[in-house]
Amino acid sequence: MILETAPPGFDTLRSIDRVALGRSLVELSDADGRALAIADGSGELHVRLRDEQALRHPAVLVPLDSMGELRAEVALHLARCLAGHRTGLLPVALRLTAFQKRRLIQLLHAFDVHDLGGGPRDVAAKVLASDHARRRSVEWKDSHARRKANRLIHDSIALVERGYLKLLRGL
Repeated sequence: MILETAPPGFDTLRSIDRVALGRSLVELSDADGRALAIADGSGELHVRLRDEQALRHPAVLVPLDSMGELRAEVALHLARCLAGHRTGLLPVALRLTAFQKRRLIQLLHAFDVHDLGGGPRDVAAKVLASDHARRRSVEWKDSHARRKANRLIHDSIALVERGYLKLLRGL
């Protein structure tokens, strides 16, 4: 979500207290402003501040793209939070199921093993906890653990190399 300074003529309710946004998990500054990952009771909000004036006279910029509806839901969530209203959970598209969380953890673990030079046998042993990794090469070659380890490696590389953007789009 992008916070901008509201244009003249718009009477914003009040300035945003930095503390009211929630606990900052990550805060990065660059030439385009500051990026914040903020924890509230329902999850994380990712906010981009173009300048500090945006906190004093705030407006939310909602690009009209394929994610416009989701962005509008998140903006409404922030508005409710700042007004002191009950916010509920983040939009469904931004929530991960327990299965998705386990799968992502498994993918990141597989990527770490592969990135450190491990092969499919190492991924099968360390990530899948499969005893098939210790079998002879003929048995290993036809093993379901080998196929799953290869899929994990392939999918983990895709996730780390910009595939994570699908998560942000709710896919």
